[in-house]
Amino acid sequence: MALDTYHRGVGVLSIVLATTGFFGCALVVLGAIMVLLAVKNGRDRWWIRRHAVSPCAALRPVGKLPERYSVYGRTVPGRGGLVVAALSGAEAVWFRTMVCSFVMVDRNTRTTVLWEQSGGDPFGVADGTGAVAVAAPILQGATFSSHLPVWARTRNPVGSPGPVPTRTVVDETTRNQRQPGPWLRQLIERGLIPQDRVMHADRVTVIEEIVPPGIPLHVIGKPEILAGGVVGLTLPKVGRYLALSRTPAETERILAGDRTYGMGCAVWATLVGVVCLAVFAAVAISITR
Repeated sequence: MALDTYHRGVGVLSIVLATTGFFGCALVVLGAIMVLLAVKNGRDRWWIRRHAVSPCAALRPVGKLPERYSVYGRTVPGRGGLVVAALSGAEAVWFRTMVCSFVMVDRNTRTTVLWEQSGGDPFGVADGTGAVAVAAPILQGATFSSHLPVWARTRNPVGSPGPVPTRTVVDETTRNQRQPGPWLRQLIERGLIPQDRVMHADRVTVIEEIVPPGIPLHVIGKPEILAGGVVGLTLPKVGRYLALSRTPAETERILAGDRTYGMGCAVWATLVGVVCLAVFAAVAISITR
C-alpha cells in the first residue's frame, strides 16, 4: 500500500513538473512574440510620423514623384461625379458588386467570380486646398477579397484593424441553389448570371460595397500617374501603406498605447515563464539526486 502511494505521488509530481516546464517555455516564447509585435507597433507609428500629412492639392505630376505621399480629408467623387451602385442603388464615390461561387473540391474551396461590376475608380480625397485622386485598389484591406491570391490577402494597411471608409450594403449568401436569395434571383432574372453557373455550387455570395461621400479618410500611398493622366495615390506593389477613416494623431496614439501594453505584457509573461522554468529545474535536480 505504501509503495502504491509512493508511485502515485511520483506520477502526480511528474505531471506537475512537466506542466510547469511546458507552461514556462510557452510563456517565454509568448513574451518574445509580444516583444516583436510591440516593436512592430513602434515602427508603424514612426513610419506614420515620418509621412506627415501634406495638402491634397500639392500632389502634381511635376518632377520625380515621392515614394509615399500622405493626405487626410473627406471622400469626394472623381471626375465623373457620384456613381450609383448596381444593386442597392446607393449613391457613392465608389462601389463594387461581386458574385462569387464556392465549391468544395478534395477538401479545398474553389472560388469563382461569376460577375463583377464597379464604378468611381479613382475617387477623391479633399481637404481645404483641393482634392487628390485615390485608386480603389488601396481599399484592399477593407473590401471583400476572397478572389485575391493568398499573398495579397495578407497585405493589411498599417494601423489595421481600424475604421475603414467602405460600407457593405449587400451581403447575401445562398446555400440552397433551388431557392436563391433575393439579390441572386434578381441577377439571374436580369440575365447577368446564367442559372446553371450556380446550380452546382455549395454556396453563392453576393457582396456590394460602397464608399459614401464625406467619409474621413487618411491615406498613405504610392503616387502614380493613373488612367486619364491624373496623378493619384495607389496601392504599392510592396511595402507599407495606410487607408483608415481616423485622424493620423488617433492612429499614432493607438499604436503607441498598443506598444506600451505589449511591452508590459511581454515583461510579465517572460518573468513568470522564467520563474516556472527555475522551479522546474530545481525540482528536477532534487529528484535526480
